[in-house]
Amino acid sequence: MLKLPGAIAFSQALRNKARRFPDRDDARYHDHYIYPNISPGFAISAGERVFTIGSCFARNVEEALAENGMDLPTLAFTAPQDEAPGRANRILNQYNPATMLQAVRAAGTAADTRGLYKTGLGSYVDTLLATGSRAVSHARAMERREQINTLYQDGLNGAGVVVITLGLVEAWYDSEDGLYLNEAPPHKLVKKSGERFEFHQLGVEECESMVSQMLELLLSEGKRNVVLTVSPVPLQVTFAGGDALLRNSYSKSVLRVVAEKMSQKFEAVDYFPSYEIITSSGLRSFGEDNVHVRPRIVGDVVKHMVGLYTKQNDAH
Repeated sequence: MLKLPGAIAFSQALRNKARRFPDRDDARYHDHYIYPNISPGFAISAGERVFTIGSCFARNVEEALAENGMDLPTLAFTAPQDEAPGRANRILNQYNPATMLQAVRAAGTAADTRGLYKTGLGSYVDTLLATGSRAVSHARAMERREQINTLYQDGLNGAGVVVITLGLVEAWYDSEDGLYLNEAPPHKLVKKSGERFEFHQLGVEECESMVSQMLELLLSEGKRNVVLTVSPVPLQVTFAGGDALLRNSYSKSVLRVVAEKMSQKFEAVDYFPSYEIITSSGLRSFGEDNVHVRPRIVGDVVKHMVGLYTKQNDAH
């Protein structure tokens, strides 16, 4: 809880030019969107290595940073379209804090078979990746895991900035392997596996612990800064019961609270309000499915972020 003496609270508010919620004449309002005033705590330099972790918004960030001359190791990773359609590196998407922490911990380690489930003759689904349950051979699954563990090790090595995009708080857990999954396990396997698989709706306490552990690992390796964001892409399907709209609101609220607490706990961590900017204009930000953010809007917001952090660098 934030506590301030009354006189200091009044004095601070009177000095704060952004203390009022912006109307349409406010400089923060532009083309139906609100861009909050923020002061970056660090700069991103041209040519600097930036490593991205998280949901699909991380892919948008890395593309914009690359266009501004930064070194993005994750952009070099590719997977065949029949393994993960869409962006060439879409398979790297991680959606919940638990699997993000696991991915950071696995950097540079040998691949193991946990979270890899047989679905047919010689075919396996890797629930630690974003494949949409597309199966591959066991050899290919292990090869891919080795490649990704190496990517995390080599990519984080020398990265001055890490951008983390928190996506959602719903996750599946394999109690036998002691592992969180990035995608739901095959339904048939869940039905015949008794109590092995559990659905978890993570709360503030759990997410705070997971994100804090991840940040401690990332920041313990030397001078490095982190930008935390919350993905504006809504939860598409809920396993928690009730309406997906309400579950999505809960999910984003938990992650937003955790991001705030982490930016206060760690001096090297900034929160960037991509979620607030994009949702400030309601459904006009999204395509016909009300899920995917319109590319132009994503581009504008990421360019705004890049501009703030590179401008900060120019000021130095």
